[in-house]
Amino acid sequence: MNCFLRPLLITAALALFFVPALADTPKLHIRLKNGTPIEERKKEQMERLAKQYDLKKWTITRDILIEQGVRPHSSPVLTLNGRWPDEDDLALSMYLHEQAHWVLIERHRGQMNDLFHDLKRVVPGLPTEFPQGSGDERDTYIHLAVIMLEWQGMEDLFGAERARKVMDFKKTDHYTAIYPAVLEHRDELQKVLHRYSIKW
Repeated sequence: MNCFLRPLLITAALALFFVPALADTPKLHIRLKNGTPIEERKKEQMERLAKQYDLKKWTITRDILIEQGVRPHSSPVLTLNGRWPDEDDLALSMYLHEQAHWVLIERHRGQMNDLFHDLKRVVPGLPTEFPQGSGDERDTYIHLAVIMLEWQGMEDLFGAERARKVMDFKKTDHYTAIYPAVLEHRDELQKVLHRYSIKW
């Protein structure tokens, strides 16, 4: 081999070896319920965030509906509302929250009854009426696991400090008993999640 080509080939091979693998966000299928300007703006935000962040790990369902004014929910179709179009961390937290429901739906459906009782033992007497809870006892307690996954996802995506700011805001905005309970009992709740192998 030409002595001048050999160093070039070695350099090229090393460059290929050290290039990080790209794992892009899967293509999201985003539909609008009414096509309002607020819904359009949320769609643009979510498409931008899907390009800015690699959401592959945190995308269980790719079908997303945006409906202005609705309370976000995970099923039958993951539905986001038009809130926080200028607050990317909060918008991502909403996305993670609803995808976290899908982690439980897809992977742990048969464990929900046992999980509910174990979570209830960690935080007995949790208020269930909205906005303190989610409106239903079982769903309120399952939200402890959902919010744990949401918090972990935020920390992975944009760091512990920004994730904690979102958690501190949300504990005053909605689920005002659930978010504080997660903040107070994180270690105990993590043990429950580990017991059921609940993770992203």
